Amino acid sequence: MKMPFAAPAIAGLAIVLFASYLSAKSASPAEPQGSFDAAPVGFERPANDAQTPLPTEEGYPEFRRRVGELYAQKKYAEAAALLEQGLDRFPGHVMANTYNLASMRVLMDEQDEAVDALEEGHRRGVFFGKWSFQEDVWEPLRGSARFQAFLDRNGALIADAQRKSEMKLDVRLPEGYDPARKWPLFIALHGGGESLAEFVPSWTSARLRREFIVAYVQSSQVASMTGFHWQDDAVTLKEVGEAYRRVLAGYPVDPERVLVGGFSSGGYGSLIVAFEGALPLRGFVILCPEVPTNLTDAAITAAAGRGLRGTLLTTELDHRVDTQKKLAERWGKLGLEHVISVTPNIGHWYPKDFGDRLDQAISHILGRAQTTL
Repeated sequence: MKMPFAAPAIAGLAIVLFASYLSAKSASPAEPQGSFDAAPVGFERPANDAQTPLPTEEGYPEFRRRVGELYAQKKYAEAAALLEQGLDRFPGHVMANTYNLASMRVLMDEQDEAVDALEEGHRRGVFFGKWSFQEDVWEPLRGSARFQAFLDRNGALIADAQRKSEMKLDVRLPEGYDPARKWPLFIALHGGGESLAEFVPSWTSARLRREFIVAYVQSSQVASMTGFHWQDDAVTLKEVGEAYRRVLAGYPVDPERVLVGGFSSGGYGSLIVAFEGALPLRGFVILCPEVPTNLTDAAITAAAGRGLRGTLLTTELDHRVDTQKKLAERWGKLGLEHVISVTPNIGHWYPKDFGDRLDQAISHILGRAQTTL
């Protein structure tokens, strides 16, 4: 049976990723089809952007490590008992713990108890991610009327959250900002299942902080209780366009030096925006992107004619790397100036030297002396 791997705080069995995540995602497994990136449910982010645990949640890292050990030892009943204790002990992690508890119950062939755990999550005020139940581990529950009723309820909760959701914009000004001069603009789009709280500390570099107005945009497209995505092309174009116009109205932007970029689902959204041609973009920088299936040769040729440049950063163990390489090959055949760089021995995540790579990509796009990526 294929085991579920956590996707962005929106899907997947959190504890499956203990070994790979604790080794800096050196071998991150593929995400479920249709889901994207960010830190898995139940995990804290790496040290540079971890959210501060709630005061009542002291001991959670050790708790999750123990659950992971029990899972690795196939001691599912012990893991389930520990997760049940964690529901009251760690109220800030109800989504992860009820989801993982349900997963343990499935592995123990206790389907009714698995649905009980998921329903308990709803009773405690959480809903689960848009793509949380696509993996094969949930196959024993398919066909269950209770499980389908749970999925319907979960979908209604997502839809309700979507109706209330709005695009958010966080503008960061460069060091030594002078409103009397024009500045280059970088529009940055978070990964799927992320919010700006997770994304902003990761998508940065010395040059961005020093030379750019950076517009961090959070999509309104709901992926989970705390995360968002960029997979609806029409909404993405509308919201990124709105963000650009708001920045342009409030800050002295140089329209000849506008870039877009992002991680994973944000990379997908960046490609949609870049090749649509609605904004005066100089180029794009994308990391481990999902590749749009509707990107035509005509759109690539037109972008090349506009002088668009791009840098595709990816990783050797990213599950989409072959598709990304094929996209870069198309760019080359159709005349789009680009660089592709593959970091070895890491999965779907940021390389340790991401800031340097981002600055090198900016140099490529803006025409300064190139540095080998």
